[in-house]
Amino acid sequence: MLPFKALLAASAIAVSLSAPVYGHGHGHGHGDCHDTKLHNYMEDMKTDLKSLSFEIRSGNTENALTRIDSIRQNLTLSRSETPYLLKEKTLSAEELSQRMADYQKVIDDTSSVFNKLKVAVSENDQDSVKSLVKEVGKLRKIGHRTFQFEC
Repeated sequence: MLPFKALLAASAIAVSLSAPVYGHGHGHGHGDCHDTKLHNYMEDMKTDLKSLSFEIRSGNTENALTRIDSIRQNLTLSRSETPYLLKEKTLSAEELSQRMADYQKVIDDTSSVFNKLKVAVSENDQDSVKSLVKEVGKLRKIGHRTFQFEC
């Protein structure tokens, strides 16, 4: 049986990370924003995040680490994509460049947290897992508010 902190951390992952991930839009219509690489990467991360919660809750470290690696890979791939919202806005080249830099910073910050989460999960450091999950949740909210497009 997992300690209470492990269950708490897994629950926090499920609650804070199960919502759609930023940058790709999440409406139910099937417009252009659903036909992008970024949308697919974000959907894959959403699935991995839900599975990660289950793996942590189940105490399956190996599978949890596999999910973290998959999320990190999708973050890396997402970094070079342009969020649909930025494609839809009429931005000057300078403004687009700044908004892309902001987007990439959120991606980089999130990747960094997942790097730390991988270590925490590997070391079964439940206090760090809980803290890092909260940090990912905060970054997800920033990304959603700033870059997510409602199709």
